[in-house]
Formats: sequence, structure tokens, C-alpha cells
Amino acid sequence: MIYLLRLLEKEKRSFEELKGLKKKLISYGLQREYGLSPEEIEASFSGALYLKKYPEIHLSTTGTKGLLGVALSPCPVGLDAEHRRPGDSFVEKKILGEKEAFWYRKAQDKDEALLKYFTLKEAYGKALGTGLSYDFRNTGFYFDEKGIKSDLKEAEFYFLDFCEEFIISLCFMDRRGKLSSGETVKFILP
Repeated sequence: MIYLLRLLEKEKRSFEELKGLKKKLISYGLQREYGLSPEEIEASFSGALYLKKYPEIHLSTTGTKGLLGVALSPCPVGLDAEHRRPGDSFVEKKILGEKEAFWYRKAQDKDEALLKYFTLKEAYGKALGTGLSYDFRNTGFYFDEKGIKSDLKEAEFYFLDFCEEFIISLCFMDRRGKLSSGETVKFILP
């Protein structure tokens, strides 16, 4: 299940306030899906949140300007969202493999394509549990109007295309997490 919280940009929020909102969003999902309380959430040394007493429940969080999200799954999961913005040549060089760079150069909307590559790769890193510490260029993604293709056969990837302001990508490391319908995404307004 994926829960997304749309944040209105009326005021700047502190890091601590955003962290608190993210924990509340996780707690909301845990209560609705599993009947668990927020006391079950723990943080690793790197700051990643997890459920020590319930290793069968995997979670991933994301945050970007105007949006917080959490994914809960029976298998390792990664969720990443980015607010749409212009591309960055540094990011392009850091994340695109040779074949991806070829397809990227042919994209009609390079900014969108770069954000899609980035969110897919970050979601994959979160599902792996490595975050940004793996070599982004060693993964291959190819996408078109039919969906996402990847050389990563152990994973399923999705774009959540229901909000024009954001690029949102999801990765499941197992077929148990396969999205079957729009019913699996809950969009929450404050």
C-alpha cells in the first residue's frame, strides 16, 4: 500500500516537522493495514525507518517539495518522488549508463526523462537497502508509453502517474508486491 501526503506550500517546514509528519504517515498506514501502533517504528544508523518486531513488513519513505510518501509491502520496496524541475548535467553524468544516455539524448522532454531515471534508480537503491551508495550507472532502464523495461529481472517497477507536479517511482524486489490496481495508492490532503 502506498500513502502520499500532499503538503501545501503556504509555509516552510523544519526538518523535524517533516520527520514528524513522515512518522505520522507511516503510523497511519501501519494502523490501517496491519493494526500496528507507531511505537513499532525504529530508525537504523543511517536514518532509514523499519519495523524491528515485524521483519515481514517492509517500508520505504520519500519526501520532496510538497509531498511525503510511504510504501508498505510484504517484500522489500523502494519509493521515490521528485518535484518536477529542470535537469542537471551533474546528475545526468552520475546516474545514466551508456545505453540509457543514448535513449536520454533522444527523449522529447529531457527534464522529465532524467527525473524518471533518477527516481527509478533511487527507488531501486531503497528496495535493495543500499540507498544511494550503489553505482547508479550499473542499472538499465528503458521506458515508453507501454511502461518500464529494466535489465533488473528481480524487481518490478512502476511510475505513479496521477499527479502532474511529481515524478513518483516504485520498486518491488519480489512479485508479491506487484501493483494490481489504483486501489493500492491513497492520496491524502492535509
